[in-house]
Amino acid sequence: MAENLIVDCGVPPRTAWRLASELSLDVAAHQFNTLTGDPRAGMRGTRIWEYEQWPERGVRPTITALRVLAQVYGTSWKSLLGLRDLEQLPAKDLAEYHADVEPAAAPPAAAEELPYPARAVARVEPGPDADVGAGSLDDAILLTKTNVDDVQLDDLWSDLDFVGGAYTRTAPDSALSQLAVVGERTAALLRGRQRPKQTQDLLLVGAKCASMMAWIAGDLGRFRLSRELNSAAWLYTQYADDFLARRWVRTSQARVAFWAGSGVESAKLAADGLNYQVGGRLTDAPLILAEARGWSSVQAEPQVLDAIARWTSIEDPELGAGGEDRFFNITKDRRHYMAGTSLLSVGQASAALREFKTAREAHEKLSLENRWGAMDPMIRIDTGRAHLRLDDLEGAAAQVEPLLIADVGRQPDMVHAMLKVLADELSGPRWRNVTAARNLAEALLDAQASARP
Repeated sequence: MAENLIVDCGVPPRTAWRLASELSLDVAAHQFNTLTGDPRAGMRGTRIWEYEQWPERGVRPTITALRVLAQVYGTSWKSLLGLRDLEQLPAKDLAEYHADVEPAAAPPAAAEELPYPARAVARVEPGPDADVGAGSLDDAILLTKTNVDDVQLDDLWSDLDFVGGAYTRTAPDSALSQLAVVGERTAALLRGRQRPKQTQDLLLVGAKCASMMAWIAGDLGRFRLSRELNSAAWLYTQYADDFLARRWVRTSQARVAFWAGSGVESAKLAADGLNYQVGGRLTDAPLILAEARGWSSVQAEPQVLDAIARWTSIEDPELGAGGEDRFFNITKDRRHYMAGTSLLSVGQASAALREFKTAREAHEKLSLENRWGAMDPMIRIDTGRAHLRLDDLEGAAAQVEPLLIADVGRQPDMVHAMLKVLADELSGPRWRNVTAARNLAEALLDAQASARP
């Protein structure tokens, strides 16, 4: 029946096998937890549904989770993967898929048949030589006891991926609260006992969670909290000793430092992040552009142009939103916006306008769920600033006038800050005696003030 659903009806394998087993999502989750013999595993029907949606969306199931689900459905774990799944599997999982030889189907196993190590360890009775190494075996066996399993780790990673992917359409306060829960769960697990690999995984979760929280707190203008969170994230990375984690944190630190007013520090943090080579999972573009933006704050034109040139040489116009690190791998519209702001700050107004035009086109091509809400007002504000540098007041007004009737109250702190920058430039010596410029400056300041809670 499952094969008919897959072949004739086009139903994805994991859904097909569950339906063929006549199990609801919640019943399948209950049997999953029964098989693991660990009530703390906490498999839920919603998580199984997310497994079934992958790879188009949802969450990638771990090999361990697939093995348990296969026993629930009475099949082999490899039967739960289709061709589309195999194309998206990480190399390690794909190698295990090809290396594992198992029957196509197996009868459902009872919970006690699952080959999990027993959690209760009987103490070895001392013999005549109990005084020599007494208790050593018991102490070693303690290493097999753990308060963490693959399901819990997968759940933590999935929650991070979900919040990271949803941040473009989620209020920053809400995202920060969701991440705080993940951080608390991670810290609670770290206080228990894990095997070394599990401890490192938890440290990586902690590093990514804290750096994401720092990034979002910076968007809210809470820079003291941002720095504390980034310090915590860096401490996690030091114990995890992982290059990708260090790159996550440096990316967040560079962003927070820039918006907190420390441009040179931002540039140096971004440059250091580039020293941690991670093989493409987190591209160089965000850090190179952060380096350019940091130097632009002190009008260091040679450093800015050098960074922009390095970015241009590696820019991939097809690189879109997606992947496990999409929170840090910024989209094309944001990449070109960052390039434009850096060029504008060193007097390259015409080049900046070209970048802003590309940024707007890329932004409009994104699906609504992948658009960052602050991107449109930021592009408008800085495009307006570029027009001012070219003595085009009408062009500047055309860009920012839509913001005067929009509700920017929920926008990140950086939007309010840039409204103030543009208003100040309109009030500067070049435009001070131009009535239209004064009126526009006052309207921008009014919009900024009314947006405040």
